[in-house]
Amino acid sequence: MDLHTQVNELIANAPDDAATIAAVQAIAPILLEEAQRYQQTIYYVLQTEDGQWQVITLEERQPPYQQKVVIHAYGSADMAAAANDPESQLVVTEMPIISLLFQLLAADPVDSLIVLEPPNGERGWEVSRESLLAQVRRSLSIPPNMA
Repeated sequence: MDLHTQVNELIANAPDDAATIAAVQAIAPILLEEAQRYQQTIYYVLQTEDGQWQVITLEERQPPYQQKVVIHAYGSADMAAAANDPESQLVVTEMPIISLLFQLLAADPVDSLIVLEPPNGERGWEVSRESLLAQVRRSLSIPPNMA
């Protein structure tokens, strides 16, 4: 599914009230611009059977030992399956990149989405939730403490 189709589906599936639809339309160009940075339009996440994404806490190996909560988006189903622990009860789920980015905006306490490109995930990108939110705030003229 191409990116413009994904954006149109996101807008079409927004709650049926004028304010929400207008807000989704306003942030759609931000999501589209971000999504164009990646090799693919579809990625794969690990999630529970009830739809909760697998979150991973990363910690620096040297002081100050800061932690970051991330979600991995894998470039192929095989990559996601290889990262999955067979005992974990997690399932590999296909996700359009626009939906991933949109859901990242509300994925508190997640700090970042890590996009891992095929064939083996050695090349990847970090999408900071806070950076994406800052772009949305600017677009919608929302004060930082309100979003």
